[in-house]
Amino acid sequence: NETDYSVNLLAAVFCVAGADADRAELAFYSGMANHFCWIENDWRGSRGCECFGCINETPFEEELRLLITMGLSAAYFIFGGAAQNANAEQIKLEIMESIDKGYPVLSRISTQRHKQSIIIGYENDGEKIVCKAAIEGSPSEGGAHKSAETFVHESWQDTILDCIVLKERFETVPERERVLEQLKLICGRARKTDKFRGKISSGFAAWESYLHMLEHEDLSALPLTEAAPGGDSVQLRLGIYCDGLCQIWERHAAHPFYRLLADKFPEWRGELTAAASALDECSKYGGFLWTQGFAFEGEGLEKFRSPAARKILADEGRRAMQKDLEAVVMFEKILEKEGWLKNY
Repeated sequence: NETDYSVNLLAAVFCVAGADADRAELAFYSGMANHFCWIENDWRGSRGCECFGCINETPFEEELRLLITMGLSAAYFIFGGAAQNANAEQIKLEIMESIDKGYPVLSRISTQRHKQSIIIGYENDGEKIVCKAAIEGSPSEGGAHKSAETFVHESWQDTILDCIVLKERFETVPERERVLEQLKLICGRARKTDKFRGKISSGFAAWESYLHMLEHEDLSALPLTEAAPGGDSVQLRLGIYCDGLCQIWERHAAHPFYRLLADKFPEWRGELTAAASALDECSKYGGFLWTQGFAFEGEGLEKFRSPAARKILADEGRRAMQKDLEAVVMFEKILEKEGWLKNY
């Protein structure tokens, strides 16, 4: 679950940096508890849409926005290519200074499948860096669940794509304003009709594309499993479909934070309670297919190839989308109460 991994990675960074933010709060402010992206008519391209990167117009855009929201200033550095914005020596000094202050460095690594990582240390005056990065779990650990391992990179200038170096803490805007800004962003993304980078839809447009592909794509000619590495198959399509489900499953992640906000801002309690309940129901779609006999092997794959069986999934998805819509409407009611509804 790349969504879960991204939020937990950020939670670790905030924890180490001494920022007071738990996972539920970060799920809300990062937008990942309300995130849904998909690429129309493109199964393969849609792989990875559960990551932060799919809603970034530029790399690390969302992470930088979140850091500012939570009161941490930061600098973004790109390594190599025409876009490089600092030389290797300057970046090395920035990384060392951040680590010496006790701040991990958010980074993307070219050699890892799961590119997001954190730099947690250095050796030999910055000639080597030490990273925590995700790896795939073994079958005995439950299949493809991720764990973190430590990696030492000597030629790090050729390994790190870009990074965010934390700088200083600062006083944030009042929480009420921060919450309203985030609700405005959530609702705007949900209602967005144009596409990120010209191809990636979000919100309800993504739901429609996702469910239409699920119901109508012809999988009859595909083998059940990949005949060769990288080959198309029913198993591959199911895996990509599950990437979308990972996004929906996260709908429940901010629930504790909504309860906290309802106590702090009782004038919003009705809307927040209704929204949280709707999102909780929506999130259950993330596990629905496992209750219907679908699986990554044997008869479970044969069932996913069946149009009739996938229609059941699509119809249940439309009910889940309706719950997502109910939550957005509740958020819009809060924005309307506060005079924030225009121009989102």
